[in-house]
Amino acid sequence: MSREKQYSRSIPHPLFERLIADDAMDKNEEVWKPERHHDIGYFPGCVDFMDVEVKFSKLNKGDADHASIAAASILLLNKAGIDPLVLDLNVFKCSGHDQLWQGQLEIFDALKEHNMRRMKESGIKTVTCSCAECYRTFAVDYDLPNTLGIKVEHITQTLRKSELKFKAPKNVRVAFHDPCRLGRMMGEYQAPRDLIQIIENVEMVELENSKERALCCGVSSMMYCNDATKAVRKKRLDQGTDQNIDLMLGGCPKCYMHMQCLLNEERMGEDEHAHPFEMMDLMQFLAACLED
Repeated sequence: MSREKQYSRSIPHPLFERLIADDAMDKNEEVWKPERHHDIGYFPGCVDFMDVEVKFSKLNKGDADHASIAAASILLLNKAGIDPLVLDLNVFKCSGHDQLWQGQLEIFDALKEHNMRRMKESGIKTVTCSCAECYRTFAVDYDLPNTLGIKVEHITQTLRKSELKFKAPKNVRVAFHDPCRLGRMMGEYQAPRDLIQIIENVEMVELENSKERALCCGVSSMMYCNDATKAVRKKRLDQGTDQNIDLMLGGCPKCYMHMQCLLNEERMGEDEHAHPFEMMDLMQFLAACLED
């Protein structure tokens, strides 16, 4: 029995996973060279695939815009004086995080082989990611610092070193939802909070479960979106209501997808107990608050 068949499990997003699997097995052995040298590369992750999936499955009323996370990230990097090589899916492939954790090891190996070759061809010294899962995958499972000498950062770590200034258009009370891969798995809790704390007109509060005790968004590795995982998500959102927040911020597109999906599901069902705030990725919020 193959490793993939032995460990694979059912998943709630079949189109998303099929697109990635087909892309993984589409071999492209051509040598690639960037038009010019960049020290830093930005990996946007599978945001385009996510947008296809949520429209197909009618999640978030079909209007989710994960690609705006990538656009916001590139804008912020540019404003910070960083000209990144954008490692998009025209040349790279999905990092393979979900496939690894789902046990689809043949697909993960194919994705990793392709991306490792492209990383080497890119000539970059650092790769920064707006997806916490890609950040962890490149740092740990690809082990880029040791295999290719490429430093791996989450974009909050990259932007924290900048001198960017931010101001919200009105007073707003926010909380940061720690992604599992950024927090408990990689030990990074402070970088996103450092960025939030410099935004003028923003009050940051901590949820009941935060940092190493933070609750998951409930759909790790795109598996098991059911009543049990929704209960985890609802408990997390309840903690936002308890703190009377206006906005919950996250550091991973998956957290944004799943939290906002439940918020929209409540409102589409006209739930009188719907949570009275929104979910945004931190990069989206920073871009909206960016001062020239």
